[in-house]
Order: sequence, then C-alpha cells, then structure tokens
Amino acid sequence: MPVFSRRPVLTPPTRSRLLTAATAGVLLAGLGVAPSMADDRDGAPSTQARDGLTSGGTSGYRGRNQTSDGKPGTLVGPPVNLRGKAARVANDVSYEIAPGITVREWDQVDGRQPVGQVRMNLVSVSLDAPNVTFGSLSPTYVTSRKKVSEFGAWNGALAAVNGDFFDIGRTDAPLGITVDRDRGTLGGSRDGWIPGVNSTLWFDADGPHISPLSLQYQLRQRKAWAISGLNHPSITPGEIGVYDSDWHRTEGYQVTAGKKRAREVWLRKNRVVSNRPKLSSGKKIHKKERVLIGTGPMAAKLKNLKKGKKLTLAQRLDGGKPTLAVSGDRPLLVNGVRTVINNTIAHPRTAVGIDADGRKLLILVVDGRSAVSRGYTMVELADMMTALGAENAINFDGGGSSAMYTRGATGAMGLINEPSDGNERLVANAFGVFYNGVLPPVVPITPVTPTPTPTVPPTTPPPA
Repeated sequence: MPVFSRRPVLTPPTRSRLLTAATAGVLLAGLGVAPSMADDRDGAPSTQARDGLTSGGTSGYRGRNQTSDGKPGTLVGPPVNLRGKAARVANDVSYEIAPGITVREWDQVDGRQPVGQVRMNLVSVSLDAPNVTFGSLSPTYVTSRKKVSEFGAWNGALAAVNGDFFDIGRTDAPLGITVDRDRGTLGGSRDGWIPGVNSTLWFDADGPHISPLSLQYQLRQRKAWAISGLNHPSITPGEIGVYDSDWHRTEGYQVTAGKKRAREVWLRKNRVVSNRPKLSSGKKIHKKERVLIGTGPMAAKLKNLKKGKKLTLAQRLDGGKPTLAVSGDRPLLVNGVRTVINNTIAHPRTAVGIDADGRKLLILVVDGRSAVSRGYTMVELADMMTALGAENAINFDGGGSSAMYTRGATGAMGLINEPSDGNERLVANAFGVFYNGVLPPVVPITPVTPTPTPTVPPTTPPPA
C-alpha cells in the first residue's frame, strides 16, 4: 500500500550532493574551535581523571561528543524564525503493530541548516494495553556486544532500541547500571560515570521511572573499604572494583586506566584463593567466583588478605527497587522541565519518555549525520519529547549506536531507521518491548498530526 512505501528523500540529488559537502565542512568545524566542550556535553564535569575513560583518541568513551563512538557531531545554525508557524511534517506514516503499540515515521522539516530536515522513528506503547511487557536485553557477558536487531530477534522482542553508553573499543562494557529481570544486577557503579548527572530508565511493580540509581557494594568484613562498582569498565582511583562471571574474563590494567599500583584478589565461594600483585588478563571468571581489584591505597589493604579468609559482599540499589533497568547518560526532562542546554551540536539520538500520567511510553530514534537527516541537538531532542507528550525523558546512547528494530508496515521484523554508520553497530545492551500474545495484522493509521513542535518550549532552570 502506498502509505507504507519508503519515505522519499525530500532533497533533489544536486542539493543532496551540496548538503553532503556542507555537512563534511561542518564536521571538520566540530573538531576545531566551533563548539565548546560545555556546549557539546551540556556542561557535565569531565570524567577523565575520575574514571580513566578516554576522551578522543582511538579507544574508550569519548564523552565530549555525547555518543560512545566519539565522532564529531554536526554544527547546526541557529533555529529558523518561522514567524509563528510550526515546523512542517512530511512523509508521515503511522501503523499499529499490536494492540496498544504503534509505530510512526516522519520527516520534521524546520529549515535549520546545514540540513533542514530530520527523520524520526517513534514507538508508542500504552501501559494499559494487555500482554505488553518490557526487558533489558544484554549479551551473555557484559563485555560482549550485539546488534540491536540480534538482541531483539533472539529475545523475541516486538521492538528494541539501543541502550546504554559503553566503553567502546576497550572493555566494551556498559557505563551505567543494568538490571536484568532474570539475571539480576549485571553491573554499575556507585557514583555513575558522570557524577551527579547519570540517570536510568527502570521498572518496578508501579511501572516505568526515569531517575538516578546508585549501586552500593560493601564487604561485610571490611565495611570501611570503598567499593566503586560491579563489572564497571573503570575503577575509581583509590577504591576497589568487583568483577564476577558476567564480566567473563579479566581485563588487566584496562580497568585501572593503565595504572600499575593495583592488586588482584580472587574469591571462590566467599573465600580468598589468590592474592596477586599483578593484574591478570584473559583469565575466565567462573560462577561462584569474584575478583576484587584494588587501586592505590586499596591495593595495599588487599595485600593483607590471606588465603582462606572469608569475605562476603552485600549489594543494594539506592533510588529504587527495579526489576529491570537500563541507564543513559542524563535526563532530558524532569517533571516537564528541560534539563539540557546544548543546542549547537546535532547527532543521531535515542530517547525514551514517560507521559505525565505514567500510562504511555515513548521510544524515539532520530536519524542523523546524513545529507537527508542532520540529527538533533539535546535541546531539540528534549523539546520533541515534550511535544510528543513526555513529562520525563532520558537520553540513551546515540551516534552510530542509534537503531530501532520493530515490526514494519508489512508485518516483517527489521530495522526501520537508517543507522549513521550505514549498517548496524554492535552495542552493549538494548531496551525491548514484548507482546505476549498472537500478533494481529498490522493496521495503518490515518495521521491526525498535530505537528510535534512544542508551542512553548520548556525552560531550563537557572544554574544553582
């Protein structure tokens, strides 16, 4: 049916070529003096010293560019003065893929250069619909990566999008907290990888929430010893990191940012079986084993643990009691208030929002880095989530990681967006929507389209 046809490119070929050249120039500008670090990262404090996670270079998390891949974003011009007119919506296609679950695809045309349009892909889920559940989708080991479509297909999800930021090219582990409904807490840290900023999408019996979660670990026999996290890519200097079988194999000095003042203690069934002054690499962590890695002063404290010593670990999550959780880097909206400030650097984006009544979940993927879709700034992303009805929203990983796998207009499962790398990237985890019933045929929906541009953009509260 024509309504389900592939969205046409709005720009003619000659214009497309010009836009490609212009975009390439802007990408170069993004590496120079154009955007400040504060612009690109919404003013969040640098994590390099604390975490040892790299920024720039050829490996590790590149926080400067708001995405795990570290590629420069597109520097966009000022918003266009539309003289009271809303941005134009084109190629608007909507269809119901299951009772209470709809897909919408459209182009948002606002004229903001260098590319005056952005391609959107939205899954809306009624939380009152029957047979609908959600899940965090993770590989067998947190240091592995899979495509979003693999996560979705292998778990039988009706829809899936990429989730957390991750330590790309180094340990490949997620940077935030992950809680699996069946496997429990897979990893996370006490302070987050951007302290005071990180937020998490999590679910309990009351439904979805977007707020900070903190993973607290403690050695019952040494309560004063600081533990920075579980299965986290970087150990806070002067603290202890804990690793278990979900991590798979030891990573040597990758987790200490190369710092050699460290010590490795192995526990098996809560007893010390090994205490080494040198960190191992590639050694498999089995079930009922834990590896404690201490850095700085904590390395000296671990040295005193003798073989056979009993050590038990206590774990709790502060901020909620989630049955599942997937982190992002920051909230976009908190109780209707926009909390981000970058409006100059555009990237492909992935966001999840909850409406004011807590009865609808909105999952949005914005294409970018192309001649037909520039991507969104953080402010544009927050404003779009507001326009779609979200009261609270979170930013997941973006860039080449942004991907949406779901049931298409023909009823077949597959990607419906266009990842900026030209194909799917392997990512650390994903967030999935499940329909636990017999799927009916896909039903086209005639768009009612109020244009999803907010009449009055929400304001950012003044700095404290």
